[in-house]
Amino acid sequence: MLITCSSCNSKYLVNSADLKPNGRIVRCAKCGFDWLQSSDFLEENKEPFNSSAPLESNKYTDKKIDSNTESGISNLPSTYVMDQKPSVVNTLLLLIIFGAIIFIFWIMKNESDNVIVLTNYYVHEFYFNLKLIIRDFTKIIHQILD
Repeated sequence: MLITCSSCNSKYLVNSADLKPNGRIVRCAKCGFDWLQSSDFLEENKEPFNSSAPLESNKYTDKKIDSNTESGISNLPSTYVMDQKPSVVNTLLLLIIFGAIIFIFWIMKNESDNVIVLTNYYVHEFYFNLKLIIRDFTKIIHQILD
């Protein structure tokens, strides 16, 4: 489940099973803002939580919120998701390839008859020479085996 801090808009990847049925208080690793995150996927309401004020709800009164507990429960969110910046090198390579494709199509449009005839000639020559090579190779193998 992807959650977002309402204070600094940092995004975190959280296992939804860790949020429990009634939700859980989570703390942003970037700005330290606390809020109650529910486990409902459709509900996007994030209630701010003041860690210094007493809790109004009875469901949290017997739980002490401490990041250094010995029980092994770590603070959520578990993973900080950073936004990826677009790579300049990949963008330039994409533009060069796109320009090369347009240039090839432009050449083929202007020289369509010559390019097609020339390509056809080279393909037939390659095929003819390949047949000659395979035929000579099979003759040599036949002579060796006999």
